[in-house]
Amino acid sequence: MPIFPRAAAPLALLGLIMASPHARATTVTYGTITACYYSIECTYVSAAGLSGVVDGPAFEFTNTSDVTITNASFAVAANKTAGITADSFKIGKIKPGASFVIVVGVSNDKKVRASTKFFYYSGSPTDTSDENIDSNSVAFSFHGTVGTAKVISGKIVTGATAGPSADGTVSLLNFLGGPGNADGPCNDCFTPKQIGTIHSVPVTSAVPPIEKGMKP
Repeated sequence: MPIFPRAAAPLALLGLIMASPHARATTVTYGTITACYYSIECTYVSAAGLSGVVDGPAFEFTNTSDVTITNASFAVAANKTAGITADSFKIGKIKPGASFVIVVGVSNDKKVRASTKFFYYSGSPTDTSDENIDSNSVAFSFHGTVGTAKVISGKIVTGATAGPSADGTVSLLNFLGGPGNADGPCNDCFTPKQIGTIHSVPVTSAVPPIEKGMKP
């Protein structure tokens, strides 16, 4: 039976929302996902033993609920245009109030993978912009469980949160330092920004008969 955090909306309230003739879907949020790239504000790279600006993407997964997230993983989808093959990083457990950090190239989940894979452990940050794997169409996703229930992020696409660099030198920059190696001019590039949430699988309520073209 799924375990829901006390901080989330009461189940009775969720039931009322779902019962509303205008309701479509409800979710419970369990955490946040942030990313940064070559940013002086990105202090969470210290969790990987690094300091200062890091020329590569870093992700922080924070459990904002009061229950443990288990079986967590973070995946990148295959993208032929960007030259990316599918890969995933095993996170495992994230306890209530805790965070887990992935610095690509430095963080190691002990999985044996080819050097061409996105989460390949080299011991140094992966400069995704220099390696041309920085397009605005690269997609990521989080998966895990709370109790026996699945928690997800849905698709997180690099271009969705692209914008000006923190120092204003680049007009459009995503959290992989792209597109097109765009991070070249900036000294404070993609500052830590929320790129997604960790939430329950949406529960969709029934569409009222009148909206199906039937008589009420």
